[in-house]
Parts: sequence; C-alpha cells; structure tokens
Amino acid sequence: MNSSYGRFAIQQAGKGQAIQWGAYPNATYSGTYYTAVVRADGTKIDSKSQNYAPHGSVGADKAKKYSGKILQISGNVTKGKDTVLVYNMQCRIL
Repeated sequence: MNSSYGRFAIQQAGKGQAIQWGAYPNATYSGTYYTAVVRADGTKIDSKSQNYAPHGSVGADKAKKYSGKILQISGNVTKGKDTVLVYNMQCRIL
C-alpha cells in the first residue's frame, strides 16, 4: 500500500505459499535505524534491527502452519534519538 508515509506491503501468491513483506518509508520518514517484529497468531517468528528499510519473508512451512491466522508486522523508524515513524500492518495468512 502506498501512503503519505511511504510504501508498506505484504503479499502471498496463494494458500500455503511463502509471504514477502517490506516497509519502505518515504524521505520525510526515513531514518538511521529501523526495527520490525513479525508475529503470526501472536507468536514472534522473526525480527529485524538494522540501518536500512526492513523487508523479509515468511517461508511456506510457517505460512502453512499459521494458515488462517493473522500475520502482524510492526516496527519503528528512528533518526538519531528521535522516533520518526511507528508502523503496523497485518493480514490474514492464506
């Protein structure tokens, strides 16, 4: 989804297939440090802490295991000591 904050996406080609995701803030909300926590049905399955926009995937094995459950990806973007963006995206896993 494109928004005034940037581009945030979760996509899955079909039931039981891997899921790709990414959080790409626009220039106004870009920072120097990015975090992301990936949860399926409330269970943490991945996390990122890095100096570039976070993106990743959930393998087909986990997509099958959590089929029908909610995938939630949330995180923060900071610039120095200031938080410039807090984001959350979610969808139902096919």
